[in-house]
Amino acid sequence: MKNRTRLTHRATGALALAAALALAAGCSTSAADTSASSQGSSSQSASAQSSSSSSSGSNAAWTTISSQTASASTGASAADILGANAEVTSASTEADDAGTTDTSGATTIALSDSSAKVSGSGASAEGSTVTITEAGTYVVSGSSSDGQIVVAAPDAEVRIVLDGVSLTNKDAPAIDVQDAGEAIVVLAKGSTNTLADGSSYADTSSEAPTAALFSSDTLTLTGTGSLSVTGSYKDGISSKNGLIITGTPTIEVNAADDGIRGKDYLAITSGTVTVTAGGDALKSSEDNDETKGFVSLGKAILTLTSDDDAIAAVTDVVVDGTTLSITAGGGQANAVPEEQAPPGQDTQDSQAEDTTPSPKGINAGVSYTQDSGTVTINSADEGIQAAFVNVNGGELSIAAGDDGINASNGDYVIEGHESADSESDDGSVLTISGGQVEVSFASSDGLDSNGSAYVTGGTVVVSGQAGAMDGSVDANGETQLVGVTGSPSVTAGDTLTITDASGKETTVDVNFTASAITVLGLTEGEEYTVSSTSGGSSTGTAAALSSGMGGPMGGQGGPGGQPPSGS
Repeated sequence: MKNRTRLTHRATGALALAAALALAAGCSTSAADTSASSQGSSSQSASAQSSSSSSSGSNAAWTTISSQTASASTGASAADILGANAEVTSASTEADDAGTTDTSGATTIALSDSSAKVSGSGASAEGSTVTITEAGTYVVSGSSSDGQIVVAAPDAEVRIVLDGVSLTNKDAPAIDVQDAGEAIVVLAKGSTNTLADGSSYADTSSEAPTAALFSSDTLTLTGTGSLSVTGSYKDGISSKNGLIITGTPTIEVNAADDGIRGKDYLAITSGTVTVTAGGDALKSSEDNDETKGFVSLGKAILTLTSDDDAIAAVTDVVVDGTTLSITAGGGQANAVPEEQAPPGQDTQDSQAEDTTPSPKGINAGVSYTQDSGTVTINSADEGIQAAFVNVNGGELSIAAGDDGINASNGDYVIEGHESADSESDDGSVLTISGGQVEVSFASSDGLDSNGSAYVTGGTVVVSGQAGAMDGSVDANGETQLVGVTGSPSVTAGDTLTITDASGKETTVDVNFTASAITVLGLTEGEEYTVSSTSGGSSTGTAAALSSGMGGPMGGQGGPGGQPPSGS
């Protein structure tokens, strides 16, 4: 019997209702602009806003984040965000996830360079190309240097078990799921498999496939075997609908452009995944349905190296229990120079016209939410950019060429803030309520919110001193940033110890070198001693800090704000 596994669980009660209503109200669209993207850091002008509401049946890209969505995304948990998004359901069974699919009665496909042999029903071979036209389980083995597996089985559930496959196609995908009700690719237990394509395709039309493993329908990739994918043309693994990776597979992807792409959503719940990409490493790009276009990461181990963004999502990126290591654009050492607008031209307009890559660690159009896990980001541009950034737990370490964390409306407008410029509150919100956060930055600011910023819990250590022009913290709106700033200096590899008046100690292993630091998440009015292995110690009283204010350890800042209720 089929055992469908619900991979994400919707929130219940009033919270779920509020979130669902928020996303149903959605984001305003502009019929004249159907190409809004989560790429880049420029703000969209108020003139792009329209009063029409988007829906899953619309072809217009949404351009405005509604006030309801903004409220539901502020201080949200992973369950809040996923509960309001499109449901993600895997079609794999427990046996599939274990790599031990029941293959009794399955059709077998044996590949060779010049031909393929099919034993059983539901598939046929023509030379080295195999076409699957019926529902069923198909066990594939063997090697072909120019072959292909095509699935053309409308509304059928097709299960392909790769059990020792080496398959290359020189001018098309190695596996091309053209039509299926459900497509499940299982990596058999103990198997080693490789898929590859050529550097050019015979079909280059706008709707043509673009990946070595390609699906026009929702694709589930599972099992316990290994899979190496080389996408020499464009992408490595791609689905025009949803893409789910589950089980405990070991997957390695090398791609000329994007590594792993699920248009509607990309959900990686488990497994070990390594991606090297000439574009984005992980991507979800659906922009005409505000409940889609998200990346959800669970208890997986991910290593991502990208020339552009490591993770790019039109809407949300969610991290819960993930071990995630990112190098984007060569890392902080390749810092992208901050754009300066020509005299008389707005910076945002200048950025909108710029097509130079600005590789971010994580680039989400609406929200980044981390409940748990260990995330390490080394990026040439911002470490994390999203309109709403929520760190509720886990560990987050960022080395960025620009802002470490940038809460910004990005390419969109947040309702109620249509007239915001680069120096005013654009409606975005940064909320850190737990966990351990460490940020170093080469230029701009450590924590930067074009709207409000609240650190209400956890331990946050940022290189640099508050109060500097390009300092440790910067916000255009309301803030709750209580901490100490200044000495001691730190060296990468140091252990930083934060001791309160009662003698309670908190330690942080520092991964950067700086002559001054800022520590946030402290209690206002209490005295703290901060000491580092190499830089001595300093004692100060925690106070509200903000950009343009501050001073030596414990220096006073501007008036602090209170986070929105429920955050």
